Order: sequence, then C-alpha cells, then structure tokens
Amino acid sequence: MINFQVLLSDYFVKYMVSQKNVSQNTLKTYRDTFVQLLSFMNEKKHIKSNKLKIDDFSFDVVNEFLQWLEETKKISASTRNNRLAAIKSFFRYVSYREPRYIKICSSILEIPKQTENKIPMNYLTIEGYKELLHVFDKKCKTDLRGLCIITLLYESGARVSELCNIKLCDLNLEKPCTVVLFGKGRKMRRVPIDYSVAAIIKEYIQKYDVQKEDYLFFNARKEKLTREGINYILQKYFKTAKNINPSIFPDKISPHCIRHSRAMHLLENGVNLIYIRDLLGHSSVTTTEIYSKANPEIKRKHIEKAAIQMEINDNYSVEDKDKLEIWLKNNI
Repeated sequence: MINFQVLLSDYFVKYMVSQKNVSQNTLKTYRDTFVQLLSFMNEKKHIKSNKLKIDDFSFDVVNEFLQWLEETKKISASTRNNRLAAIKSFFRYVSYREPRYIKICSSILEIPKQTENKIPMNYLTIEGYKELLHVFDKKCKTDLRGLCIITLLYESGARVSELCNIKLCDLNLEKPCTVVLFGKGRKMRRVPIDYSVAAIIKEYIQKYDVQKEDYLFFNARKEKLTREGINYILQKYFKTAKNINPSIFPDKISPHCIRHSRAMHLLENGVNLIYIRDLLGHSSVTTTEIYSKANPEIKRKHIEKAAIQMEINDNYSVEDKDKLEIWLKNNI
C-alpha cells in the first residue's frame, strides 16, 4: 500500500514535473495549496502531515478546508477555485495510481466550483499606451531599462513570467527581429518584435553590459528580475503618466494588462484571431476570443457592418400607406 506522503511527493516530482512539465508558477500555486491543506489538517483535524492517510479526506473535509480558507485567508472565489483545481488534480492522480481510493477521489472530484464575479478586462487604449511611453527619458539609464521592459512586454505579448525568463541568447535583434518565449508547460514560441523595439533593447544591452547567458532583466545583484520587480517598475511609470493625463488611463494596471492591451490593439487593427492566439501562446483560439467579446469597439464595428448589409425595401405607395394606417387603427 502506498501511503499519502509517497503519493504526494510522486505527484509533484514524477507527475507534475516529469510527465506534465508544468510551469514553475503552476507548481508553486499547487505547492502552496497543499501547504495550506496540511496546515488545516493539523490545526483543525489534529492530524500531523506524517500521519495523514488518503482515508482522512472526503467531500466534506475538502469543502471544510475551502471554507476555512475563505474565513481565515479572505480569499476570492477565483483563488478558491484555483485551490480546488489543485486538490482535484491530485486526487485524480491518486485514482489512477491507487484505484482502491476511487470512491473518495470521485466524491472530491464532484465538488463544484464557486461562481466568480466577472471583472471587466483591464487594458490600455492605443492613446494610453503611447502616453505611457512618453514619460520615459531615454537619456536616463534607469528610464531606459523601464522603457525596454514595457515595450518588450507589449510588443511580444509575453506573460510577466515569460519576460522574466528571457536571456540575451533568446533574442535575435537583426531583421527579422524575434524573441523566444517559454510559456506554460515550457512550450516554446518565437514571436516577432518591431525593429524600433529591437533598437531600444540593443541600447539597453550596451548600457547594462548584458552578457550572452545573462537574463535580460536583472536587479542590482545581477539576479533575475522577479514578477514583483517588473510590477514595481510598471507601477512607478504608470503613476507618473496617470498624474499627467488621468482621463485616458484605467484606475490600476498590471503587467498582464499590457499583454491584454497588445491583443486588443491587434484586434482593433483587423489582425486575425489565429495570429493573436499564436502571439499570446494560447492553446486554443477559444481562449483568444475573450478579447473580441470584451472590446466594445469590436462589437460596434460588427454591428455597424451588419447594419450596412440590411436593406429595408419601402415599396408602398402613399395610397397604400394611408390604407394600411386605416387598417391598423381599425383592426389592431
């Protein structure tokens, strides 16, 4: 009989890493879920992690854990669903490895997701993006780094984790300019970048003395810049731009907002969803379709196009219209 501890370690090492090849972000999210679950089992069920068994879990226990997270950690519905997804993934794995636990696993897999409040997609208008770029002073070394980060984030449509992992060797800065990104599941994609952005990157590389195997963006200790570091830089310049012209900017911004902005601007300029999907690294165009649904300008264009195609034929004479009016008044 394989115990819980072995199943959990095999799940992470043999399944998640070796077989599924999940991203570091997914791995950390799932790890945090089980750290919290073990804490809950110790605190509320008085079962230490080294004593846990699969039989200690059930539909009710997992639901109680999720409720505990909501009450103690004040998590959102989205975070709750992410925690549940991690737990379901583990127990789905257990059901394959140890079919004797199929009843317990099946009950946990039946736990429903919580309804999430749909938050409108946050993105910059084209005007807003251009105004953001105006706050950078290219003669300032620090500003040059910030400009390089924001323009490459936008131009490549990269996730912030993908941007953090770019090394100098992943860039081709001669026409046609490209950057290699490693997305979810370590899937590689090569995306084009404009020569004007490549010129900014070249200047940044020269001033910061970036070497071939270095991460492109690093801190003062030459360590890879983190997600938090990228976000801090973005917030700094966004605040400056918003103070200058508050009317064209949203209330808040994030690195993912820049990715959304890139997709929206391409869509507004008539770029096919298939190409946007490939740029963003989506596995399905269905995921990319959220941009056309969220953009009111795209909806307006489609409606106007449909309206132009509708032709109303008015073949009634004045006499016919008078008779019709009398008939409506007398019979309707």
